[in-house]
Amino acid sequence: MATWSSPEMNTKKNMQDLAQLVESLESFNKATTELQRAYARLEERFALLNRELESKNEELSASVEEKERTRNYLHNILESLINGVIVTDIEGKIQTLNTCAETLTGIRQAQAAGRHFSVLFESPAAGGGIGADPAQCFGAEAGSKVKTAGRTLEVFCSPFKSPAAELIGHVLVIRDVTQIEKLEEMAKRTEKFAAMGEMAANIAHEVRNPLGSIELYASLLLKNLADDKNRERAGRIISSVKNVDNKISNLLLFTRRPLPQMKVIGLHQVLTEVIEFSEQIIEQAGIEISVYMDTSDILIMADAEMIKQIFLNVILNAQQAMPEGGEISIMTRLAPESPLEPRVRMAEIIFQDAGPGIPAADRSRIFDPFFSTKENGSGLGLAIVHNIVSEHNGLITVDNAPQGGMVVSISLPVVQDAQL
Repeated sequence: MATWSSPEMNTKKNMQDLAQLVESLESFNKATTELQRAYARLEERFALLNRELESKNEELSASVEEKERTRNYLHNILESLINGVIVTDIEGKIQTLNTCAETLTGIRQAQAAGRHFSVLFESPAAGGGIGADPAQCFGAEAGSKVKTAGRTLEVFCSPFKSPAAELIGHVLVIRDVTQIEKLEEMAKRTEKFAAMGEMAANIAHEVRNPLGSIELYASLLLKNLADDKNRERAGRIISSVKNVDNKISNLLLFTRRPLPQMKVIGLHQVLTEVIEFSEQIIEQAGIEISVYMDTSDILIMADAEMIKQIFLNVILNAQQAMPEGGEISIMTRLAPESPLEPRVRMAEIIFQDAGPGIPAADRSRIFDPFFSTKENGSGLGLAIVHNIVSEHNGLITVDNAPQGGMVVSISLPVVQDAQL
């Protein structure tokens, strides 16, 4: 059966469809508007978050920069210290050490990191051994002395704690006391020499007067004696008196301590004159001299004749230590400038022989008056040398060389920016 519709019905249907379409478009437009508003709000929120993020990044960057500045500041302070600083963990393993500590111990940070702190030190100066715990090895107040890299170091230990006061390691502070130790030793010797000198001068005065009388009467006897045997005996008395008188003269030379006539002199010129003066004696003894002088012209404020006496005495001592011949090595150099120990620049004159060296038991007595390892030695030579060096504000040390022989090192203050 066929269906049909009138034009009125079609128009009505189209109007309904159009109304629905319009309604749908309005709903779509509303949804679009809401979406646009939501997107705008999202953009605003995103922009706000970006601004907050940028602010946080700036704060974080400023904090990092501040921490870096603080770290660099503390690092510069640590590196500028004239004392060595070593930080270990609770087991004594090295975490860090500053440049001064590297210089004093001779070990770099890269070599030391993670190793036990005992690798930095050779041995305690007072004997014993380096333990595992830094706090037991080194006191926080009194400190302890250790030997390393040819130096004497004084080491102090303090606990390293966290903000919660928990022990997390140790801080070792070290300073070089090598020069101080030598100066203290020399000062003690000088004090002892002063006391002995006063006593020796009094004794020499009391002994010399009767010696003169003995020599006078012996000389008179020698003239009046006809018997050869008795004349020989009188001659021996006179010879013995003169021998004793000579020793007293040396003793008085030790006790007088004449004031040096100070002026600027060239160290190398004085040393060359002494070597030339002693050359014939040295050659006759079958000894060769090797001289290594610093390339710079070293000037010192000193009494030239006294300095010559020092050098000649040391050279003759070295020659007497090698009766079968050998070699004497002489070297001059400027002691390196050290930021760790600001002081007057020193010139070092080092004499080394090939003799037997010094027995350990005699090393502390080598400068004592009347102490001698030679059969006929007066024991005043090095004592007088010590006094002269002391008068020149210098330092003298005597030790054995690793390869054998004795090493005498004399340090004298250098005059800078001066002309002869």
